[in-house]
Amino acid sequence: MYEVFLTWIEFKTNIINKGFPLNYKTLGQGYEVFVIDRQIRWVCPITETSDIINFETNYKSKCNICLYDASGKEYLRSESRPLDCTTYFSGAGDVVDGIGEGKELEWDFSNNEDIISSGRSGYKKKRIEFKFIDPIYIKSGILYYNNVPKDCHIDFYVVCPAGNYYYDNNNVPHLATIDTPIARYINKHHASGSCSGDRAIDPESCSSQIPTNYKFWLDIETEISDIVSFGSVTLMMYRKRTIIL
Repeated sequence: MYEVFLTWIEFKTNIINKGFPLNYKTLGQGYEVFVIDRQIRWVCPITETSDIINFETNYKSKCNICLYDASGKEYLRSESRPLDCTTYFSGAGDVVDGIGEGKELEWDFSNNEDIISSGRSGYKKKRIEFKFIDPIYIKSGILYYNNVPKDCHIDFYVVCPAGNYYYDNNNVPHLATIDTPIARYINKHHASGSCSGDRAIDPESCSSQIPTNYKFWLDIETEISDIVSFGSVTLMMYRKRTIIL
């Protein structure tokens, strides 16, 4: 087997970001983190204090996960759910001391709650802002709506709050000076009339992991004369906890 040694920055960028399962062993006061990819063993000795803290805080708990069953056969899974997570459906975000006790994912244009500027003449917009206290992976969503006029659409963003860091499309880190959308999972999903059953948006795989310092915007834009439409969203996601014990 051929070994390739990388720095911690190189290892995170070129190996961890590609989703390989991580392994580690203790190396003196630090660690040796490695990934086996066919005939290549990618190796990163971690000895610098800042790198050790970064590894222990963000990656160590995800390492050395067994990929084989009791008979020694490798797990083969067709689902996208991480092994250490469970499936969770929710129509609300979290608060600090309560999972699912936060902002509810619903709107009603008979009132002025959550109204923001639309930026388009003749239209108005509501923004449902929410977050989760655990890292999550979004799998799919179910949309319900009633009495919606013809030209209404829905957008869904992952947002880096001001004062936090995000990576641009070239993997360069930036400090957000204002709340900055960094991903747009739904772009102008048009709705009209009523959907009393459900309208699912269900891809084959889930998103990458979304950290706890990020938040979400659910934007609903409709005609300014609309005072009757309303709706809600239920998200399907993967997370480790569904209740605080």
